[in-house]
Amino acid sequence: MKKVFCVMAVAALFLLNGCNPTSETPITDILKSAKKGWVMTSVKSVPAYQLSAGVMLEELYADGDYEHSTGFFYSYEKDDAIIFGENGVETIDPGTLLPEDPSEPYQIATAATYLVDEANEQISFQMPWEYDEQLELCSVVSCDKNQLVIKYTRNDDDNPAKAQNTFTITYVPAK
Repeated sequence: MKKVFCVMAVAALFLLNGCNPTSETPITDILKSAKKGWVMTSVKSVPAYQLSAGVMLEELYADGDYEHSTGFFYSYEKDDAIIFGENGVETIDPGTLLPEDPSEPYQIATAATYLVDEANEQISFQMPWEYDEQLELCSVVSCDKNQLVIKYTRNDDDNPAKAQNTFTITYVPAK
């Protein structure tokens, strides 16, 4: 009975490890496995994020958009895909383009870089909605071929009175 229990306990540890460096598939390989990239499906903020119009949001990705001061993201950002390629090359595919001005920087595929720290379960990459080409350090909460969940802490440099926000961002493979 003890052997069965020990085997079950070890198996449970492997299942719970997710993107742990001891798992069979490295984070880098999982990131690259989504050939069309990863798209956001959820962004939760702790504490709630305050928009300039005074609206407080915990779920930033859901209903609403920045254009109407009812959401964090512009409507055209919601289908952006992050493609993690070979040799640390990240491509941000803008998805649906705005007809008004296709020459804007957020209207073209953007090349950037990414770094994966397998041992500490962290990814540094350019966020699609941050147009500053800066790599943002994120902790991997979980990842597999069907879903990537990361935590990203952001300080609002434009408004120091705002709180520091930690976002839990969920991505799924683009279709």
